[in-house]
Amino acid sequence: MIGAVRRADRLPLAGLRVVVTRPERQAGELVAAFAAAGARVEELPLLAVVPPADPEPLARAAAEVAAGTGRFEWILFTSANAVDAFVARLGGPLPAGLPVAVVGPATAAALRRRGRDPDLIAARGDAEGLAAELAPLAAARLGSGRGPLRVLFPHAADAGPAIAAGLAAAGAVVASVVAYDKRLPDEAPARARQIFGDDPADLLGWVTFTSPRTVAHFVALFGASWRTRRPTLRAASIGPVTTRALRRACIGPAAEAAVPADRELVAAVIRAVAGRR
Repeated sequence: MIGAVRRADRLPLAGLRVVVTRPERQAGELVAAFAAAGARVEELPLLAVVPPADPEPLARAAAEVAAGTGRFEWILFTSANAVDAFVARLGGPLPAGLPVAVVGPATAAALRRRGRDPDLIAARGDAEGLAAELAPLAAARLGSGRGPLRVLFPHAADAGPAIAAGLAAAGAVVASVVAYDKRLPDEAPARARQIFGDDPADLLGWVTFTSPRTVAHFVALFGASWRTRRPTLRAASIGPVTTRALRRACIGPAAEAAVPADRELVAAVIRAVAGRR
């Protein structure tokens, strides 16, 4: 027993509290990875995935894909939630003949859970990276005289314009449809008080952020006390898009994953903690 305790003390994040803000059903792997590094993990789900305000565009796009109309020649996903929302609306597997491009290993894993391997995983794990890799295909297609490349992009309600704008500039026709929206879970404020307390002097410590919306929801939890509490936050970002959202909220991220993946986020926190010792 003593030997086991000593080994636990030698883990890189031994005793460190890390708050994971992913939706509960998506947090398991990240929670396990932090726990394996010795962290004391608290869960604070900051996103509840809900259907889009207008579900009809998604329904029409899914019906065309299911019917094999040939309107779309590529489909793009930039989040696991988009994969789940679209395939659920499709009511069956994605057609084998429709190429699929994704951003990052988490989105690729979600696609594989739905029985399909991605045809392209962007080397740079953000929307701009995916657009950059597909743009030459779109340009070549337009230059061949066969007309524009036709792309379907199901996304979150708050998705940025990078993919649609980047591909349109290369000559593609992009059908952007909202696949899902996100809201703050009803229980989040009470859970935040339980974790962080009400005293502005209490430290926030390490908190993970895996999307711009988690940043906005986290800031909103603290209301008027945010300015006082913000300096005590150690923010761990999943990647550049989330880091930009953190900076817009005047939060300098303490760690950023080299690649948008759970293991890389944990590794980034380990590096940051080691650098402060």
